[in-house]
Amino acid sequence: MRATKQKIMKSAKQKTPKMEAEFLKNLPSEIVIEILSRLPLRTIGICRRVRKSWRDLLGTREFADSHLSKSVQGMVVCTEFDNYEVFAFEDGLDLEDPKRRYREFTSFDCSELGISICNIKGSVNGLLFLNPLSSISDAYYICNPITREYIEFPYEQRLLDEDFNGTVNYGFGVSKVSGQYKVIKTVHVNKSICHVYTLGTGKWRRIPAGPPLGDNKNSSGAFLNGCLHWFVDDDEGSDLISCFDLETETFSMFAHPPLPLSKRHQVIVALGDYLCICDNTDENEIALWVMKEYGNDKSWTKEFVIRKGYRYCRGRPSGIVYPIKLFEDGHVLMTWEDRCKEFSMLYYSNKAKTTAEVHGVFGISSRMQAMPYTPSFVSLKSFPKEDVSLFR
Repeated sequence: MRATKQKIMKSAKQKTPKMEAEFLKNLPSEIVIEILSRLPLRTIGICRRVRKSWRDLLGTREFADSHLSKSVQGMVVCTEFDNYEVFAFEDGLDLEDPKRRYREFTSFDCSELGISICNIKGSVNGLLFLNPLSSISDAYYICNPITREYIEFPYEQRLLDEDFNGTVNYGFGVSKVSGQYKVIKTVHVNKSICHVYTLGTGKWRRIPAGPPLGDNKNSSGAFLNGCLHWFVDDDEGSDLISCFDLETETFSMFAHPPLPLSKRHQVIVALGDYLCICDNTDENEIALWVMKEYGNDKSWTKEFVIRKGYRYCRGRPSGIVYPIKLFEDGHVLMTWEDRCKEFSMLYYSNKAKTTAEVHGVFGISSRMQAMPYTPSFVSLKSFPKEDVSLFR
């Protein structure tokens, strides 16, 4: 009896793979997309190599949209301007279990794009906007670390109609209705000039400029709710934020909370569903302001006052803090640049009301950038008129 049972079980195991393959083969493509889009990233990569039909489905816009709708926000970290690592958050970044803080799922080096060093100027739906720091470069890059694709698009200096030595601000986002991905470049010499590059068009366009933007080296255009946000030039004591609607390509303004006159120590970011401002003016503390109701400048709330902790540079505790993620339980992940231009990763525990340095993952670097990143399979090949290249 036992032998018969074992024979039946063995037979069932032998048939299972074929039965499963036939079952999946006969499913409608929309069901297969729904199933595959729920798998972990590494498993999706394996599925690419299992069946040609799956590989084809995984390359469609339908799959990319389905996966993106379920994708959980992680983080991209760049050290020394050229080494990029993409991380997933695990278990709310539980400080009591350091082994379960982060999980790296891909990385790349700028040299693979044929360039040396870059700044991250935007991160939207799995796409990164990179700005080369070389003074001889006139090109920008959009890349997807998951699909390993990138495009290069130049910016022609003649678009400025004059020699330029003024303030530059960038932004990268996607419009809410048309779904167009756009790069914004605003410059200010004696007047403001604004150009837009829409992915898939292969060219820059000049549009009516908004108010002059501040010379804030700490902030790129914060993308939220289909709009980009910058501080307005504060030379005349402005207390305004400039808001650029990517759908209508128009500027508007609203007030920010009461902040010191100079915005050089403030950072404006999008954290989850909220527009936030991190005020770094105080040497020892930061104030994190949150706009509770988007567009309502009366809803600014000072949500946290966080001690930076102490690392002395020439005898003084100091630095600028860049918020990366605001967790549901009130914990905050951030990078810190001190006056010695060294960077580290900090974690504020809302439970303990303490700030601690995150060790064992990033360490201290002479240069670090970190930004929220949502992994996606949005393919740059879906944008016409773009020359797509691959990196390892």
